[in-house]
Amino acid sequence: MEIEVFDGVAATAMGDTLLTLWQAPARSARIRRVTELTAALIERTPGTIVACQFLLPSASPPRLRERADISAGLDVVLPRARRLVTTPLGDAAWQSVVRTVMRAGIAIIGKAKLVKVASDPASAFDLLGQVASDASPDRASLERALDALHGALGVPSARSSP
Repeated sequence: MEIEVFDGVAATAMGDTLLTLWQAPARSARIRRVTELTAALIERTPGTIVACQFLLPSASPPRLRERADISAGLDVVLPRARRLVTTPLGDAAWQSVVRTVMRAGIAIIGKAKLVKVASDPASAFDLLGQVASDASPDRASLERALDALHGALGVPSARSSP
């Protein structure tokens, strides 16, 4: 499994699936890099892709000035996506912030069947499993990949915490 780490974000692509773990805030350069990784996955994948981003509490939501970068990224991803999942990792307050931001975004783009928010990694992997293809990694591979992303950023995963 190849993992790319860039400025507080770790990412890996497996089959038709991209996983990202955000430790740093959603800012323009990071958003653009994730879009580039997604575009590369789309280019080498026949059919559609799935993507799941995990957000640590230190990964504050995008500011209004990042809206153009997010919109440009969605223009690349949405036509070829089967499912996009966002999963906040943290306490109830952080999960509430992420859900509120995501609900507003989903309402604007009108893609509630495509864009989902999961409450935890297990739920995220369930949502990915609902749209899995022959090219999709199995659940155990997704779990290992998430652990590896945590390791790449030097943060413990929930599975490795006491």
